[in-house]
Amino acid sequence: MSGEPAQPTDVGDEGKLSGDETDAKPDRRGRFLLFGSKKNKDGQTREQDYSSESHYRIVSPTFQYKMSHQRVGKCIIINNKNFDEKTGMNVRNGTDRDAGELFKCFKSLGFDVFIYNDQTCEKMARLLKEASEEDHSDSSCFACILLSHGEEGMIYGTDGAMPIKTMTSMFRGDMCKSLVGKPKLFFIQACRGSEFDDGIQTDSGPPNDTLETGCKSKT
Repeated sequence: MSGEPAQPTDVGDEGKLSGDETDAKPDRRGRFLLFGSKKNKDGQTREQDYSSESHYRIVSPTFQYKMSHQRVGKCIIINNKNFDEKTGMNVRNGTDRDAGELFKCFKSLGFDVFIYNDQTCEKMARLLKEASEEDHSDSSCFACILLSHGEEGMIYGTDGAMPIKTMTSMFRGDMCKSLVGKPKLFFIQACRGSEFDDGIQTDSGPPNDTLETGCKSKT
């Protein structure tokens, strides 16, 4: 039924908020980690220096979240297929299959998954507001998937468009304390306007040249 979760799942008992006050910070211990090291004149090991022409890779900082909570977390899928005539938006054929595949994927990852079909802007906002007010203390993260029409910075409910920021801002640290320091994942399958993207001109060989020899640059 429209507006109802495809598979109700118990969201768990209310618990104490996590008490975190800041978002997760990157572990920068690996910032200067290079492939290999060598000893200086004093016999002490130091990081090996490489010039800009080095073929070795510098290991970038690692970002790690604690993912060992009791639950992986909640995943909300909003699947908008049919739209009011006044919006001028066509039916999004194929979206039900996308929603079904996403349900299976996130379920296999351990999420508690809910699908809501054909939601108005008001209902979408209310769904996410209620989710942001839940206690996620025993969850490692939160995920939201929006399948709909869209424009630049906007997402469509069945009755019109609303800013994407209106939905994501509900999960700021001051709005959803039990998700502070935890990943808040938003996946959006929607157009960002009515214009076609410009093509990109690239170098290529003659039409009968089937051998790829790598990238070439113009001189």
